Amino acid sequence: MKTELKYTDKKELAKARRQNAKLFPIYKMFSWDLLFFYSIEFLFYTITKKVTPSEVLIINGFYLLFRIVMQIPAVVITDFLGKRKSIILGNILLIFYIVILIFGPGAISIIIADLIFSLGYDIKTIAESNLLYDSVSTKGGDGLYSKLDAKGGSWYYILDGIASLTAGYLFVINNYIPIFICLGFIIISTILSFKFKDIYEVKRKKTKKIEIGKTFKTYGKDLKSVFQFILKSKRMKAFILFQIVFYSLIEIMDIYNSSLLVEIGIAEEQFSMIFAVLTFIGGVSITLKRRIEKKFKNRTLAFLSLMYIGACIVIGIVTNGYGGKSIIPIILIMLAIHKICTSIWYILEAKYVRNFTKEEVRNKITFTYEFIGGIAASIFSMLGGLLIDIIDVKQAFLIVGLLALACMILVLDYMRTRFGLKPEEYKKEDIDLE
Repeated sequence: MKTELKYTDKKELAKARRQNAKLFPIYKMFSWDLLFFYSIEFLFYTITKKVTPSEVLIINGFYLLFRIVMQIPAVVITDFLGKRKSIILGNILLIFYIVILIFGPGAISIIIADLIFSLGYDIKTIAESNLLYDSVSTKGGDGLYSKLDAKGGSWYYILDGIASLTAGYLFVINNYIPIFICLGFIIISTILSFKFKDIYEVKRKKTKKIEIGKTFKTYGKDLKSVFQFILKSKRMKAFILFQIVFYSLIEIMDIYNSSLLVEIGIAEEQFSMIFAVLTFIGGVSITLKRRIEKKFKNRTLAFLSLMYIGACIVIGIVTNGYGGKSIIPIILIMLAIHKICTSIWYILEAKYVRNFTKEEVRNKITFTYEFIGGIAASIFSMLGGLLIDIIDVKQAFLIVGLLALACMILVLDYMRTRFGLKPEEYKKEDIDLE
């Protein structure tokens, strides 16, 4: 689908881009993810909705599946509606998600809500970042993208830290207070999203009925060409291999962290405080992104991933070799390192995956990248969950950490001559999807 600039007047185009760039950090602060929810999510499911811990794991399995499957219609919807309308639709779907959580009973209603959330969030993920890229990109695909994205992410982490700290106390007063506040922030995000401007004109046939089958067939051909490009592009193959290892490890560690904190004696009421402190650390650490990139340059991803894996191994060694409360500060420091690495990684990931891409194929490149990584992460997350049914979570930290280290060393060696190069050092097939 060929796209053209929506504004023929250069002043109007510049005004629209400035408006998007100015609004985006504020919008991202409210909308990057669900505020006032995640720190009490498990408590809300088990206490308020009477869902058992085993059912929570089943729900999470469905959620990971939905996040993968819903990316396909999300790409179609985003290209059909345009980025601005897609962002609005995504936020409206998140409103429905919270309403179902509030009024729906039991595990089935949560699974249905997760299906709606997955579609809405996938639409938002694709449309938001690409709208910002359209608004600020310059030659080379960088521009102000990282600066504005990082600013919004940093503000979000600070706000989320406050939300996480207070959500636990509000939950004790009334289980639904944090959920209603979460709904309020989504409504604010929806209102802000109406103020965005599309930079590129949406080109589509004016028909009364959307030919869904034909649309999916067209996208199937387009995505096939993207997969073929990835297979030929050494740069993209290297980056996706890195994502598979690192993102899968992050998902596994998310499963292990709660189990470990319970096992070492952290009381449930302290979870919210720990979550809040780590969130604040994540927000502040984003300000270190430019310094780390400047210092490590094309070794930045190696530094972040090895720091993260090293923290996993330290947790495994400490918890297996020592007992008692004395190891808690060490574990919390390692979890803080995890948060720092992942916070910076998510900002860098968004930039790297879109570098050297043209507007008309950016959605499909983003989808293919996230689709491959999502499938890998869901498989390894389930395997990681099965592992702690067989062995102790402390041993699992050490085993998974060592396996990840071995895999990451191989991936980083493969990336060394294929990723992080100067534009002129790449071959045409590595960066150009025709």
